[in-house]
Amino acid sequence: MNVYIEASFDTAAPNEPGASLVRWFSAARTGLYRNLVEAEARSGGGVVSEAHVVPDIDDVARRFPRIGQAWPQFEEGLAAFPWGAQLLFLTEGGELAVLGRASSYHVLSDGSIWRASASAGVNSPDDAASCTALVDFLHTALEGSSPVFGRIEWNNFDEFTNLDAVLRRKRRTSLREGRRSLRGYAWVTVCPAELTARLGGAAVLEDSGAFHRVLPLGAGGVLLQASATMAGYTDQVMERVFEVLAPVLPPGEPSPDPAHPCLRFVPRDAATVR
Repeated sequence: MNVYIEASFDTAAPNEPGASLVRWFSAARTGLYRNLVEAEARSGGGVVSEAHVVPDIDDVARRFPRIGQAWPQFEEGLAAFPWGAQLLFLTEGGELAVLGRASSYHVLSDGSIWRASASAGVNSPDDAASCTALVDFLHTALEGSSPVFGRIEWNNFDEFTNLDAVLRRKRRTSLREGRRSLRGYAWVTVCPAELTARLGGAAVLEDSGAFHRVLPLGAGGVLLQASATMAGYTDQVMERVFEVLAPVLPPGEPSPDPAHPCLRFVPRDAATVR
């Protein structure tokens, strides 16, 4: 796996919180991992799935083998807004290898902020069809929600965003302030409704020319795809994205963090951009 996809949610989002989890895992099953689901359904497909939900942090996990057969029960568990959930696709027999993973958990114990993620593999970062499929998955997974933040990264599976790391921001502080300051920027960035409005709205962002695609979310916020492919997310493209988003980025002089040596960022204080 070489692609990391993440979104965070809070109680300011519309609808029941469990609905955001149902959408996330359903989109993973029918879109991101569709080929793995089909391989498991075939005899000798070489793929086996397993899923679980943990209703509360101290509870025992409810497990669901072969998700194609147990999906209704798994979805019922998701709708109840569990503390944590996971869907795995593994190689069948012999040494197990993870082929796909989607998960969620409560960042705060009171359930006011939660996070969903997914990991997948693509053959190449310049494969336009695969890159489009990743963006389409995230758009589908977030439609109907009003997320705090989201991103798609290539070969970066750290839960800290680029700015969290290089500004030395605490992750929970970053999450709590996510509707006041954008938590970071990446090849694909999801900007919440409040910050999208401060930037002038989806049309202004599209007219900026900094993004390959600007996809509004039905319940608020916008998905921003910087370039057609992950390979196309060059330093020059990243600079343009940074400059457009600077008015809603947290201030501070970023500096490399030895604990996160592979993070990409623009070495400028967003507060200095005019």
